[in-house]
Amino acid sequence: MQLKHFLVFGLGSLAPAALATPTVTISNGTVIGRSLLEFKQDVFLGIPYSDPPTRFEVSVPRSTRFVAPGFDASNYSDICYGTDSATSGFNVSEDCLSINVIRPVGTSANSSLPVVIWMHGGGFWGGSSADPQLNGSYIVERSVALGSPIIFTSINYRLLFYGFPSGNEPHQAGIENLGLKDQRLAFKWVQENIAAFGGDASKVTVMGESAGGTGILQHMTAYGGRNDGLFRAAIIESGSFYDIPCNWNISAIREAKYQSFLNDTGCGDLDCLKTLDNDVLYNVSLTYYADFLPSIDGDFMTKHAVELFNEGNFVSVPLLMGVNNDEGNILINSGSNTTADIQSALTDLNASSYSIYEDAFTKLFELYPDDPAAGVPMNTGSGLLSTGIMDKTSYLIAGDAIEHSVRRWMTGLFAKAGNAVFSYRFTQVPWHALMSSGATHGTEITYVFGNTNPSISSPLGPRASDYRLSQFMTGAWVSFIHHLTPDPVNSSDLVLSWPDYRNSSQNMVFLADANSVEEDTYRQEGIELWTQQRILGCSGITAP
Repeated sequence: MQLKHFLVFGLGSLAPAALATPTVTISNGTVIGRSLLEFKQDVFLGIPYSDPPTRFEVSVPRSTRFVAPGFDASNYSDICYGTDSATSGFNVSEDCLSINVIRPVGTSANSSLPVVIWMHGGGFWGGSSADPQLNGSYIVERSVALGSPIIFTSINYRLLFYGFPSGNEPHQAGIENLGLKDQRLAFKWVQENIAAFGGDASKVTVMGESAGGTGILQHMTAYGGRNDGLFRAAIIESGSFYDIPCNWNISAIREAKYQSFLNDTGCGDLDCLKTLDNDVLYNVSLTYYADFLPSIDGDFMTKHAVELFNEGNFVSVPLLMGVNNDEGNILINSGSNTTADIQSALTDLNASSYSIYEDAFTKLFELYPDDPAAGVPMNTGSGLLSTGIMDKTSYLIAGDAIEHSVRRWMTGLFAKAGNAVFSYRFTQVPWHALMSSGATHGTEITYVFGNTNPSISSPLGPRASDYRLSQFMTGAWVSFIHHLTPDPVNSSDLVLSWPDYRNSSQNMVFLADANSVEEDTYRQEGIELWTQQRILGCSGITAP
């Protein structure tokens, strides 16, 4: 599957040819980037951080040098096969493991700037670092304006069955979690090469949303919580433990899916899949897009991440973490008209995301009575959704189960470990959002990245209040990356100080022109039930 490959950077005009072309020498040779006049930045795109990956094998560092005069890093690389790759506007191939670097103009090898590594979301089945909405130029621009310049990097990693094969045969072959190991290799590339771009390898923050944030949780507990010195801080936006089901039958479930997958490809074993026509493999992978996710493999992931966190076996670093008000409306199927419908929906998802013991449902519905005015999307009154008369309650339950409970548990855990922790709840509804969407999963990305380009799917929009909120949030993220505190050090924009969770157990609540600080006690009993059921109830799940 080959698609037209062109730069979709959303940056406006590029620098004229007379502007000096930025070059950097790394371990594999010279990298030739391009300068962006509008943003006063150098960009280096699509740099391979591995050898071309062999299908269903662990990626390895690039072993060959770039051909003279150097590697052309003026365009994004091919992106990895995913659910949305066919409509991305980019070439798609299995040779997709690359990293992008954006730095302020004038940065040299002696600049020692803090670095952020962005990991895109997409459920481990979609997304790429080339998504124009995830263009880091606005973040870097904001960092310079604040006097706290940073270097922004973003990576591709394998998705779908290509990145996360599971089942007995993949387990025996040691090829589960390939996508997570791709990420790990990219982290190591940054450690080895970022100084040449002007970055400080000792000041790396990993940052991700949804699956990207979930991946960070896996890296914190990888190899039993071993600290390889790959990052000093983390930003997790709507990350959770959804990828590893809290289900004791998960190995049998995934083996059944693997056998079904083999049958649909016409293959009988893994060796056949390795040489299978890619169009066949890709199309079948799309059918099983949500079935092959990170696995407890006994290597990268020795136990369920929850158990490792609970044991204290994790990389302990300063943390900025939060969730959005209306997370749940994309996390569970719509169409609930009774509590029985909600119970069925949660039970059906037990093998993928949710877990609750049968005898807890009575208590669950006591804690989450059917009150549309308190449901999701919030602040929409007592009106009902056309999809189901109890969908607002169902969405509230799902959001607490998979996102809000994890955020509260993690921020509390890291605070107890002595780390600086900054927690948020994002409540702003974008200007273009439907009432039924609200401040849903992923909404905060637009405000963090501050992308005003009208050609992207979710631009910041025309409202001045949205722009001001974005400036505040981007500044807070930049400050955390640079100084490990979200309160900007060199800015007059600070109108509200963000409290450290260690001292207050408080959240920053983001709302245009009305940011506030709250005690972290909302829906306390319901979220505590999910903490006991969905998080602490996962103990004892180990590799097959």
